[in-house]
Amino acid sequence: MILLAGGCSGVGLYVLGEKPTIWDVKGHKGSSVVIRFFTCMALLIAPPAFAAPALDGTIPILEERFENGLDRYDGTRGLWSTLPRRGQLMTNAAQSVFLDYGVLGDAADAVLPELHEVTKDGLILRSAPVPEAALGPLRQYMQQTGQGKRADAIRYAVGEITTAHTWSQKYGYFEVEARLPRGKGRWPAFWMTFAGLGWPPEIDVMEAYGAGIYTPTKKDNAVNTAVYFDRLNHDREPVHEVEITNPFGRTPDEIVPKSKERGKNTVYNFKRTFDALAEYDSNIYDDFHTYAALWTPEHVIFYFGKTRDSLQEVYRTPTPDDVHEPMFVIANDQFTARGGFWSPQKNAIEAVLDPENAYRIRSITVRALEPQLALDLNQGDDLFDARDSVIHDTKGDDVIAPGAGFDIIHLSGGADRILLTRDKEQKVIAGFGRDDQIQLEGYPVIDAKDAMSRLTQVGDDVWLPTGADPAWPHTIVFRDTKVSAFRAKQFDVKWPVARDLWRAEAVRPNRPETDQDGDGVLVGAQPGAWLNDMANPVRMTGTALSDRYVVAHARTMLDEPTEGGIDTIWARVNYTLPETVEVGILQKSKAQMRASQRGARLEAGANYVILEGGGGDDLFVINPNSRNCAIKINAGGGHDHLRGFHSDHRLALDQKLLASQGNWTITKAPQGTLIAFSDTQTLLIEGLAPEQVQQILING
Repeated sequence: MILLAGGCSGVGLYVLGEKPTIWDVKGHKGSSVVIRFFTCMALLIAPPAFAAPALDGTIPILEERFENGLDRYDGTRGLWSTLPRRGQLMTNAAQSVFLDYGVLGDAADAVLPELHEVTKDGLILRSAPVPEAALGPLRQYMQQTGQGKRADAIRYAVGEITTAHTWSQKYGYFEVEARLPRGKGRWPAFWMTFAGLGWPPEIDVMEAYGAGIYTPTKKDNAVNTAVYFDRLNHDREPVHEVEITNPFGRTPDEIVPKSKERGKNTVYNFKRTFDALAEYDSNIYDDFHTYAALWTPEHVIFYFGKTRDSLQEVYRTPTPDDVHEPMFVIANDQFTARGGFWSPQKNAIEAVLDPENAYRIRSITVRALEPQLALDLNQGDDLFDARDSVIHDTKGDDVIAPGAGFDIIHLSGGADRILLTRDKEQKVIAGFGRDDQIQLEGYPVIDAKDAMSRLTQVGDDVWLPTGADPAWPHTIVFRDTKVSAFRAKQFDVKWPVARDLWRAEAVRPNRPETDQDGDGVLVGAQPGAWLNDMANPVRMTGTALSDRYVVAHARTMLDEPTEGGIDTIWARVNYTLPETVEVGILQKSKAQMRASQRGARLEAGANYVILEGGGGDDLFVINPNSRNCAIKINAGGGHDHLRGFHSDHRLALDQKLLASQGNWTITKAPQGTLIAFSDTQTLLIEGLAPEQVQQILING
């Protein structure tokens, strides 16, 4: 058998016996032996069958063997989430939900089967019938979370673990060592999916079918590997190229992506299903095996073997345009089928769901591609770079402000200060010592005490998870240290941003509370309130958790507790932030927002707005879509920071500041340019060089 596959828009030539068969890019047989090359004009030989993964150029992130139990993420600390994002329990099976203790209440928990168990062999994920006593609370919960119409079909609960709230990454090596359950309807998987909102992309490292217990099925020993993609980027714009082929495919089905309509969108996938027993002489139900994928900017390569040392390549695809954003990891059991098309043998159900017939996971490994860009303070490199990078400090005291990429920071001495702004990429810090400090800006972290409460020991490293919103989980990893080594003084929390509870938690209505009875009084109904005055004068009372207020009337009053949460005002009138509110977002054109004397985060969400600082440390953020905004700085302010400023905007300095202009200093800073008006008052303009700032001051 001769096997050649065309690249890009090419064609595969398959010689079976003596007569060649020609397939075009749609997978149709041709009537001629003339091969159409389309754009690539080449034939590529399929990859060798015994290529092991090349892990040089990767760095360890996670080597989980569950030796200390299952470290559940509880909203503050921990590693593994056991429910889908937003807490909506039903996903892609007709009669089952993902479930864990702590969701349905104590009475239901008392009768629920154990779906997650750690033994000497690692983690067990089970599928089990939902007890009759738990069905009522389950259906009520599903009603509360927008899935009530599907609740009556539920019969089974299944287990999963994910890093949806702790870790995602772009590219890398992902591996699971597992033994799979038998039984028609069982559907264990190890996969990654898009860390932002929406779907796809997705990479299925392994998705397998349970072998028939009493009667063989056509899917016995079948293992799927797949890459899903579409035209839409994370802003839902149709920019990705999908008219592509797989030059590494071994059959027509592997060369041309399959497509399926999902609502108004078309989803594509490259997929290969292999028979583990027939092709690799492997019994995936009786023995542990290793399933892995190496995801790079160029390729997604799938591997299978008894152990890591015996892995061999089973499939390879090009990396589609859609598959270049961070993903998080999921390992889950599943039971029943999509859409309800399932015909189980009643006498087999008990055997299929036997607690010992489980998805057993011995280990999960995640490695990241080490960034190619090296930045060195000893060489005078500018570290505020949005690309992925490896950063090296000096032996002295350094200020390090990495950009938005995946960054690995190596500290070697001195008392270093690391300035981090929360984004979708993760940070890894090696050598963080007692004299070092980290500034957290834009994180959903209230203060240093809150930061300390989140520290989680993961192997030899300490993770600082900050959750998801519900998208883009963000964690800082401190290499080779212990939680006990940290002190609160090492964390400086500035200008925090509250988690969007109403989008992240399906149990909350995704709409604000309003003054329905018209009495002019509005009190938050549950901890973490979202209140809207609907352009009428209202007295709004918040809670001890993070609250959101929409203010569209000048006479609206706020009663906000002084402690607890990160509170936000969305203003549609001229507004001065009260001392108890941390964040102000101005949404009305030609309006003005003033900071309190305590210091705040002010954001311009409209055109022609004025943001005015107060006596504290203020952060001014101008939305990229906002035009002709003005930032007003008064004398007597603190250490302010300006982001998103460019030539369309205006910097307004009051006369007292201008009178002292001869004493100002303008210097390059790690994040941009620092104007020091005095020892106690400064303004850092992010992303601009000193000469650009000089020109702004001249034109101002």
